[in-house]
Amino acid sequence: MDNQIIKSLEGITKNFSKNKNQFYPYIDYIRFPHYKSLSLNSRINFNFPITLLVGRNGVNKTSILQALYGSPANKSVSEYWFSTNVDQIDEVDGKQCLIYSYYNVKASRNVEVLKGRSGTKKGLDYWEPYAPQKQYGMERLPKNKYIGSSSTDRWDGIEKNVVFCDCKEYVSAFDLFFYHYNFKKISTQRSKQDFIRLRSKPVADILKNNTSSYTRYKKEMVIDNVKVDDKVCEIISEIMDESYTDIQILTHKLYSKGDDIKASKTIWMKKSGKEYSEAFAGTGEARIILLVNDIVNAQSNSLILIDEPEISLHPSAIYKFKEFLLQECLNKKHQIIITTHSTQLIKDFPREAVKLLVKNGEKIDVIENIDYQDAFFELGDVYHSRKMIYVEDRLAKYILDFVITHSGSENLKQNLVVRYIPGGANQIICNNILNSSYLDSDNHYFWLDGDQNTNVSESNNLMNYLENGVIISDKIPEADNGKLDKIIRELTGCSIKFKVSGNKGQRNDTELIEKQRRFIDYWSIYVSYLPFQTPELYLAKLCDSVDSEDYDFSTDENGKEYFRKKTKEALGIEDITSEDVFQEQRRAVSKLQSDPKMFQDIKEKLEALF
Repeated sequence: MDNQIIKSLEGITKNFSKNKNQFYPYIDYIRFPHYKSLSLNSRINFNFPITLLVGRNGVNKTSILQALYGSPANKSVSEYWFSTNVDQIDEVDGKQCLIYSYYNVKASRNVEVLKGRSGTKKGLDYWEPYAPQKQYGMERLPKNKYIGSSSTDRWDGIEKNVVFCDCKEYVSAFDLFFYHYNFKKISTQRSKQDFIRLRSKPVADILKNNTSSYTRYKKEMVIDNVKVDDKVCEIISEIMDESYTDIQILTHKLYSKGDDIKASKTIWMKKSGKEYSEAFAGTGEARIILLVNDIVNAQSNSLILIDEPEISLHPSAIYKFKEFLLQECLNKKHQIIITTHSTQLIKDFPREAVKLLVKNGEKIDVIENIDYQDAFFELGDVYHSRKMIYVEDRLAKYILDFVITHSGSENLKQNLVVRYIPGGANQIICNNILNSSYLDSDNHYFWLDGDQNTNVSESNNLMNYLENGVIISDKIPEADNGKLDKIIRELTGCSIKFKVSGNKGQRNDTELIEKQRRFIDYWSIYVSYLPFQTPELYLAKLCDSVDSEDYDFSTDENGKEYFRKKTKEALGIEDITSEDVFQEQRRAVSKLQSDPKMFQDIKEKLEALF
């Protein structure tokens, strides 16, 4: 199964890179000067036609889908997000708005479109397009009317069909009535069951006769009655590992009194010789039928937004649903954005497809180019096959990868994976390491830069708690439980907030102490430091020594200016990018073998993990 998925992913990658225009119209990126709880000026690049928004609960994943839904022309975010007296929309930091970019074929160029919440007479929650704003770093249109724009001051919005597959909407007629309707007894209908038995008679007739109309008290009850395509039956059979020969979806108002419940769907199916409706089916079965049917019937080049498709599906079904999505994307050139908590769904996708959303104080950061294994970690799952080393940046990762590659050790090559976590040491400590201590992860190691080393073995305050140079919680007497927060702050250099149960202002101190002690022990085993202050400074001094230069580091304490200077000299230009600098730093890593002691120190540190 995995081989087929990987093959499909490779096919999409090749097709998208060589023939991206086949996916047009296509949203290249969306950015948020101010939108909900996202950090100001957050941006998401869509460098792969399928994007997975990953993160824990409450990080605005669904809100991003709503923003994308409201991006094209004639669509509005307010269809899903609007203010009420209970939930006021915050505009303290500025107008709620979004900006997206797409290739405008008429103009033969990429353009940006701004949409914002207007609060005009059209309605407080009306979202409308605006002229480009200089404060958002947007380019203004030429003064005269421009090709590709029907307006003189703004680009036309993208014309793209949108299919929003909100799995919360996929509630069947039976479930909607039985679980959500406030039923009132009458003499002839003393229970919900009585009501459904009565109304199921016309439903059965409509399904049997495949009729498209049924009136009750002069009101039309049937909205739609469709026998799904054989292709949908085949796909559902494959996903659910069953044999579906017929599926019919009836949208009607028969399971309601008056207009109390909106039109809903009865799903009738024939499976392995048995005939039944959603009332006898599992929730996951009904949902996947509606979901797949919507996707199959989407016109080519659609923007398909899917909110948590894994709900009520077993892992094998998720893998098969993923393969179906890949084929639909490849065949019909869809742009697909998915929110998910499923590690089965994320697995094997390329880094550019995975966007991780993480809380950073009161705001939410978007982290791009995340390996799916790192996404596992953020979701609280553990990838057990190899040991994972997490570092602060990609240069540190490149150095460790270089040592592993040139170590001559097959054990290191086969059993170690190095990843970097953007966001800085503080973010890693307060988020990733803290969460890992909760999970007792036994194959995740965190190697911070040497400048983060708090040198606890030299601290007089911590001397009594040390064993072999690290703090051990068993060495801390119960009488010092009140000092645990201070001990952790000195150990990590950060103030860490532990999540404990209890009402506001009444925390569970026993749980807090247990988590603090567990964190201290986890740190002593799984957290250590690279044998240099920062990768940039170490490499800069190494190059300076090898090349017999006499560079003045007194004004360049981190080595970054050294590499900017080297990059400008190598390229012969002044206007360089961060990627240009990184390539110069990568070339410098090759000189690491000229420092055999450092090379050996890193190698031995890696081998010590085993």
